[in-house]
Amino acid sequence: MKDQVNENSKKILKDSAVAFGCVNCGNQLSYDPESGKLFCRYCKTYEEFEVIETEAPEYVYYPETDDFSAPSWDDDGLVPFTCPSCGAEILVSPSAITTKCPYCEGNYVTKLEDDVPYIKPETLIPFRISEQKANELYLNWAKRRFWAPRKFKKDPAKSDALSGTYLPFWTFDTDLTTDFSGFGGRKRLVTYTTRENGKTVTKTKTVIDWYPVGGTKSELFDDVPCCATARVDRDLLKKLGSFSMKTLNVYNPAFLAGFFAERYSIGLKEGFESIVGVVHRQMENLIERELGYDTYRGMHYSHRFNSVKFKHILLPVWMSAYKYKDKIYNFMVNGETGRVAGRSPVSALKVTLFALGCAAIAAFFLWIMSR
Repeated sequence: MKDQVNENSKKILKDSAVAFGCVNCGNQLSYDPESGKLFCRYCKTYEEFEVIETEAPEYVYYPETDDFSAPSWDDDGLVPFTCPSCGAEILVSPSAITTKCPYCEGNYVTKLEDDVPYIKPETLIPFRISEQKANELYLNWAKRRFWAPRKFKKDPAKSDALSGTYLPFWTFDTDLTTDFSGFGGRKRLVTYTTRENGKTVTKTKTVIDWYPVGGTKSELFDDVPCCATARVDRDLLKKLGSFSMKTLNVYNPAFLAGFFAERYSIGLKEGFESIVGVVHRQMENLIERELGYDTYRGMHYSHRFNSVKFKHILLPVWMSAYKYKDKIYNFMVNGETGRVAGRSPVSALKVTLFALGCAAIAAFFLWIMSR
């Protein structure tokens, strides 16, 4: 099933593999997020292309055998380039002479091989936030970093430091059935009397009454995401917030003109294994909420997946890497919503002054109390 090919989809992608040259001046066109068209930055020409919205197609995945029913395609004009510095594998045009890595900001002369096959997604969310807007959002975020050095807050990045990158994602839909057993507890306050220092005092304490619980529950989990690249900072990615993945655009290479796209490095098997624990915890939390007890003990869960489906999509992220005192700090801007997440350097001077200030305040209050 891994070798199954959707010939119609393959033909569509092959036919759309065109050189995006300006009809007026011949320079390369780039996708413009604000207009949703191709744009020539030399002669300011806009060119429309077909944009089709759709619900992302889903394909069956068999975790036991690592088989799947998704179609695959040959290269449609983009080829992989591996960064010599950090090892990231991105997709670039075969005509590109130079490229910049969106992860480490390294600039390189490309040495690419033609006709390298790879699997492509069928859908994506195009960039809605322009580079200029993303840079403004990023700069505003950077200037609000209280602990950052003054130099960083004054000039955290140049406008050309942001790289628009389509990140590969798997999303999984699965029916999960869970057998469970254990004990649920209800808390209650009990009043009692006791003797303290020769006197009878009344006190209260919390006791728990335990009741056996058990049963079976089935639930459908929809669009559980897994970023399919190991290069991205997972903590920062979570802070970017969610993407609207219900209605997507049919893949068209025009959306990638002027942007990077990373080829997935985490396959279906590893991607599914990464969300298993997440789905299990969600199911267990759901069961405990529905049972409605205050606390639980001795809970045992037996999970089984009845069916698994997946989608492979590309999601837009603006990325930047800022070097400060020989250390790289990564930043991201959600290319759909504009939400910013990042790491910033910490000023040792500010931390020292803050610690000294806290110590002085503490010493002052101790002196007041002693008086």
